[in-house]
Amino acid sequence: MWFKNLRFYHFSENFSLPENFEEQLAEHSFHPCSRTEQSSFGWFSPFGPDNETLTHSVGNCWLLCAKREEKVLPSTVVNAQLDEKVRQISEAEGRSVPRKEKQNLKEDLIHQLLPQAFSRFRLSWGYIDLDRQFIAVDESAANKAEDFLGLLRGSGGSLPVSPFSPSEAVEVYLTDWLQKQDTPAPFELGDEAELRSPQADGGIIRCKQEDLTRDDIQAHLTAGKQVTRLGLVWQENLEFILEADMALKRVKPTDVLLDAKDDLVDPTPEEKVDADFALISGEAGQLFDDLKKAFE
Repeated sequence: MWFKNLRFYHFSENFSLPENFEEQLAEHSFHPCSRTEQSSFGWFSPFGPDNETLTHSVGNCWLLCAKREEKVLPSTVVNAQLDEKVRQISEAEGRSVPRKEKQNLKEDLIHQLLPQAFSRFRLSWGYIDLDRQFIAVDESAANKAEDFLGLLRGSGGSLPVSPFSPSEAVEVYLTDWLQKQDTPAPFELGDEAELRSPQADGGIIRCKQEDLTRDDIQAHLTAGKQVTRLGLVWQENLEFILEADMALKRVKPTDVLLDAKDDLVDPTPEEKVDADFALISGEAGQLFDDLKKAFE
């Protein structure tokens, strides 16, 4: 288990978990889609399907996992059957089928086809750091992270969180760092960046596996382009892409961190999750502290 993305949400007021937190989650645990449901989303054990425990803690950090099932119906199948149904009505009744009736027919077809549809499953991970008062969610898309928070909010009531963001636009900081070739410690420049013109019809420059100190990149910055994505290395332990909405994407451990990690011999699922989460929560917690300092 590893968080490949990090979206931080900080609490606007002091937050603590209720004593019956596990029971609250259990009321919203994952269940497979029924014959008529198109999707299902609920809490799932971090240890896998053979375990009913819905939380796991390391220190004052609490790991959560949500599972989603979506029934997949190919649009070509639905539309082909809809066209045939519309044709039959037109021939039998000698009339055209209006748009609203077509929509109702399509919904009926979807309900008829759902039991035959195949399912797509995915897990969403997140954790609550009660000491630092934030929630971290492993989702690249903001709407998916909001789904996770919405499930948590629906399980326990109030959840006073907002996305972590600085007072100024993130692009201002990233552009300044790259232009001066000077990042706040313990961050270092990586080898990837995206530069955009502030004008709507302006150009976009994408650099991958490049030396970001090159003269031509500096020329684009001098001409007014802003940095909207920047590759960074933190403490020589983590590499990631920092986006303009403060999302950290493609988070991966460096060889330095992997070499320092203790390898377990034939671990149980519980032991592996515990070891992975201890590493993730420890690194991400310190990273959050340094991000706050860098964007003060």
